[in-house]
Amino acid sequence: MEKYNTQDKESHSLSILDNQFESMQHGDSSFPCAYYVDNYKSGNDFYPWHWHEELEIAYVSQGEINAFINGEQYLLHEGEGCFINRKILHSYSGQGTHNSLFPNILFSPSLLYGSQDSVFWEKYVKKLVFSTDFTHMVLQPSVPWQADILKKAETAVSAFQSPEYGYEFRIREILSDILLSLLRNKPDTPPEHVHSSLDLSRILDMLSYIQMHYTEEIRLEQIAASASLSPRSCLRCFKNIIGTSPMQYIIDLRIRKARQLLIQTDLSILEISASCGFQDQSYFIKTFRQKTGTTPLKFRKQL
Repeated sequence: MEKYNTQDKESHSLSILDNQFESMQHGDSSFPCAYYVDNYKSGNDFYPWHWHEELEIAYVSQGEINAFINGEQYLLHEGEGCFINRKILHSYSGQGTHNSLFPNILFSPSLLYGSQDSVFWEKYVKKLVFSTDFTHMVLQPSVPWQADILKKAETAVSAFQSPEYGYEFRIREILSDILLSLLRNKPDTPPEHVHSSLDLSRILDMLSYIQMHYTEEIRLEQIAASASLSPRSCLRCFKNIIGTSPMQYIIDLRIRKARQLLIQTDLSILEISASCGFQDQSYFIKTFRQKTGTTPLKFRKQL
């Protein structure tokens, strides 16, 4: 997956720390807001599990995107999108064999309220960012008020892409309108499948352990112990929130790291295999082909 208006996705994902926190700054202190257009070339392209302090508005401008948000999976079609609150664990991937474009805007809540003494913070922004039951929302063009949000998001991206004098005011106005619309239409009841803060804390502990030890041989019991769980509870927690098993997650992580090294270094295939936790080069090549549709050597030559 390529990411426009920033580094490519493989290097950008290096900004994800051991606890899955995305440390990359979006915008700067003077204007804490940024936009990106992610290009997923196939279903094998994915952006790893992460969370950030910023709010996120995203939509599909071409193709289809798999969105994994807070333990739920959604297939977003062209014209559909999503809102993701701060500190919510999520991931994205492409779908099928075609290119998919996924513009997204990330912005600090402070962009909209300025000071915590302001009415904008107390009356509006605070109610959204501290909501425990409004973690995310899928946006459908068939719902009028959601269609309005999607159009506003497109307008904001256009303002970023062709910045005229005062475009920052325009973008802040659009994002304020979006936030107000979300608050007005906030669900009265929480979604059916809300994962407990304890389960989310445990999954972060396990993801952190894997991130620190993926280059080593890891057993299920070790992953479970990192969150004070039994192996059975570990499997259940992973399946419910991440949607896969811990061991499959490790394989996907190792392949992603291998792709980064193939792009950014001149290390041999054998060296990359070993540094990513594969004990056998033949198994690494076989697994890489299964996950990406090509061999490591051909992947490097295509760059």
